[in-house]
Amino acid sequence: MINEWWRIGAILLLIAGLFVLDILTPLGFADHFLYALVVVIAIGSRIRWLMSATAVLSTALTVLAVFLSSSTPELPLWIPIGNCAFTIIIIWVVVWFALKRRQAEAALQKANERLEEKVVERTRQLAGVNEALVSEVTERMQTEQAFRLSEGRLAGILDIAQDAIILIEEDRSISLFNQGASRLFGYSPEEVLGRPVELLLPARYRIHHPSNVQAFAFGPESARPMAERREVFGLRKDGREFPAEASISKLTIAEKTTFTVILRDITDRQQTEQQLQSLTAQLMTAQEEERRRISRELHDDINQRLAILAIELGNMETEPALSGEQSRQAIQSLAQRLATISDDVRRIAYQFHSSILDDLGLPAALTQLTDEFSARTGVKTIVVQEELTQPFPRDVASCLYRITQESLANVSRHATASRVELELTCDGSAVTLSIQDNGKGFDPAQHRHRRGLGLINMRERVRAIQGRMEIHSQTGQGTRISVLVPLPGVTADEETSNPAG
Repeated sequence: MINEWWRIGAILLLIAGLFVLDILTPLGFADHFLYALVVVIAIGSRIRWLMSATAVLSTALTVLAVFLSSSTPELPLWIPIGNCAFTIIIIWVVVWFALKRRQAEAALQKANERLEEKVVERTRQLAGVNEALVSEVTERMQTEQAFRLSEGRLAGILDIAQDAIILIEEDRSISLFNQGASRLFGYSPEEVLGRPVELLLPARYRIHHPSNVQAFAFGPESARPMAERREVFGLRKDGREFPAEASISKLTIAEKTTFTVILRDITDRQQTEQQLQSLTAQLMTAQEEERRRISRELHDDINQRLAILAIELGNMETEPALSGEQSRQAIQSLAQRLATISDDVRRIAYQFHSSILDDLGLPAALTQLTDEFSARTGVKTIVVQEELTQPFPRDVASCLYRITQESLANVSRHATASRVELELTCDGSAVTLSIQDNGKGFDPAQHRHRRGLGLINMRERVRAIQGRMEIHSQTGQGTRISVLVPLPGVTADEETSNPAG
């Protein structure tokens, strides 16, 4: 406020000085234009009436100075009067513009105040919206985090799955290729992502595959196996084909269909099935051969010898009475031959099942088996057996007996051995049978591709009682077969070292 009073004082002094100057100068000088500057100074004041008062006072003093100033004889009177009128117009034009400006500033101030009110209100509304938005964003972030976690788990599960899992888009491009697929096909995910799935198919399937996928996409089924009509084959990176078991499913979201293909290499399964079929055929052939052998042995040997005995008995009945010594010798000869036939029949029956195994147990049956083997082949056998506190289960005893029988048969046919060592031990939880010879041995890797049934039967017998069999052999260093069979209540996984047969 003090500054405003200083402004008023300065304005009054300027107006007074200009009035004196205007009176002292002749009418021809237009020094009264300087009143407009004083009005301009008054415009800058915050006192609203000061501008109008300055303009009124300047106008009055300008008119008064016209009458008080000295005139110039040569100057027409209308010129100073025109100058005075022009000065007054300038003063009030400045005042008008200043008033308009003040009105505009006032309107602008009001508009600004209203705007500030609206801004405050809008800010309050935005603050509420922002709080709601922050809450929604936080909830969305938590949902996205849970979704990413779930997606990561799903991706991890898909990635570590043993089966090949492939996602295919509508254009048949590959969008997911897990580790199982990489191992199966030999491609890394970077090599196949975005490329058509026909890359993984043999050439003969590529022509019809797009139409098959299209038909499945528009069909009613959501999933089906892919081998319903024909076998499915895949193509590895190195160009090798392999048979596969595959299924395909589709998922449509927002009119976009994605296909999921799950594949599994069934090469080993088919080989196993083929081997099983071959083994079955060989077993049937072996059974038929064994039946024929037994039939020939019964018919050609036992039956003929019995027929001869019957003929001799008939001759004794029809011939004249023999002396006592002759009758005794004839009857003694018949008895000896009948005993021989009985031994041969018992031997044939013994090949199918040893009665000693049921009557006296496994140790006694193994002892008899090795003694007969030594007597028949001349191969020295050494048997080491622990004294058992209780007999083995019938299936375990039968299995170990048949394995020993088959092993000794293999030694007789193939090993050219002079010594066989058999050891049978039991620690209460498992029984161990070891059969070792000093024969010529063999290479298990080469023997694996042979079609013999001996070792295959032995393995199947051990597997049937949840046991484990190991075969160790080397050319020129003999062969050792070890069998570990758990007793009831204990299990053992089969682990075969250097498998053969």
